[in-house]
Amino acid sequence: MRLRPIIGALWCICGITLSGCGNYRFERHVVFDGPAATRIDRVRQYSLEDQYKIFRYGNDVVEPPLLGLAKPIAERGAAAIPFLMRQLNAEQDDTTLRDLLLVFQEMKASESYDVKADVVLMDTLDKRVAAMKDKEWQIVCSKMLLSIKGG
Repeated sequence: MRLRPIIGALWCICGITLSGCGNYRFERHVVFDGPAATRIDRVRQYSLEDQYKIFRYGNDVVEPPLLGLAKPIAERGAAAIPFLMRQLNAEQDDTTLRDLLLVFQEMKASESYDVKADVVLMDTLDKRVAAMKDKEWQIVCSKMLLSIKGG
């Protein structure tokens, strides 16, 4: 009889786990359905909003992170900045900031947008990095921001 509560608890855990997995069905499909060699090309076919969802999934959920998913967003250059600024202002967590810094680094590297010349964006990034809660991530993000500034 002691087995019944344990089985019930296991079913509950399975149900929660499976329902949580459904949250990334679209992103998982784009990332894993097809060869890794064509992943970036597949992501390019989607809207900026969907590319961002796919990027966040690949960077925050997949291990090891798929950092290259920042590229299709970065390629959009100036056209992506209003959307990225909305994300930066809407999400105050350290992980979002780290992920967005990766996109801005890619913009700088690909020369698709002169990030350091955007005074409003750079001021926002400076303030957000200075206010980070996780000090270890703050060190990492400070280095990322310094690389964007050209240091």
